[in-house]
Amino acid sequence: MTEAGAITARTAVVAMLATWPRRVALALLLLLPVVVAALGGFRPGEPTTRTVEAGVPTDTGAYLVVPHGYFVSDRVDAYGLEDGEQWVGVVVELTNQGDEPIYLTFNDETFRLPDGVVASDLASAQEAIRLDTGTNLGEVQPGLRYQVALLWRTAVLADPPPELTLSMTRTIYREWSIEAGYYTWRATEDAYEVALPLVEPPEIILEDEEDL
Repeated sequence: MTEAGAITARTAVVAMLATWPRRVALALLLLLPVVVAALGGFRPGEPTTRTVEAGVPTDTGAYLVVPHGYFVSDRVDAYGLEDGEQWVGVVVELTNQGDEPIYLTFNDETFRLPDGVVASDLASAQEAIRLDTGTNLGEVQPGLRYQVALLWRTAVLADPPPELTLSMTRTIYREWSIEAGYYTWRATEDAYEVALPLVEPPEIILEDEEDL
């Protein structure tokens, strides 16, 4: 800063502090960030978990979801059970709300079951079966509505409780920090929890008795 500029700046400060009202106003202005910080105004928002009802449409970001119920079965026509394991399935109706297909299993961050229920290190569903055809869903196409059974392997639900809590994480469409221009649905810290009633496994996804 030049000498003339320094003189101008000093003159402005002197003029600002020339009267008590101005001094008080300046002090309040300087204290404002301190007060806001003390009240938590600069802290990130606290994660929120909301309770929703089974059968009620819920906007999770990537999907509009209607959760219906859960079941446990070792007769589901899906590959990969080990001895002593069963499938725990969640019946949902869902619609992809984005513009791109979403692969629902393995890397999806929306649907989670309580700790200790899933017999796998993978948190997301291992299988997703359509209830209109009994076939694997694959990608969820934009704007289409699907009735789906999401499947996880379990070895702890030999005596299934009347209800099981499903967590549906809120997701946002976010650009990858390591690859510009590439977007995916990523989990936030907000979630919805729904107590799903125990229901019968959908017949269309079960193996025939004589094939067992």
